[in-house]
Amino acid sequence: MFGGAGGNKFDMLKQMKKMRSQVKTMEKELSGLNFVGISKNKLLSVTLDGKFQMKSIQIEDELIDKKDKNLLEKSIQEAYTKALQDAQAGAAKQMQAMGGFPGLGM
Repeated sequence: MFGGAGGNKFDMLKQMKKMRSQVKTMEKELSGLNFVGISKNKLLSVTLDGKFQMKSIQIEDELIDKKDKNLLEKSIQEAYTKALQDAQAGAAKQMQAMGGFPGLGM
């Protein structure tokens, strides 16, 4: 698997160590990024970090005052979906900016 024609186990291990280091650096960079998704009615926002972890959710009093469960659920879904799309695009852009992972076609 690691050997083969012209392959060197030591070089492969070195490359794997470098890749592991790149992943750790990238994870650190991504966790520092924030992506905000806002519902279409602009009454709810969700913030995700670059590792797709929810950092916060903000609900305007106006939305709560409406006492409309379906509207609240829809607003959460819209804001989360937008934040997730932005986070995924941001993570891909960050990965590309850091050189990707050459040996993996990324």
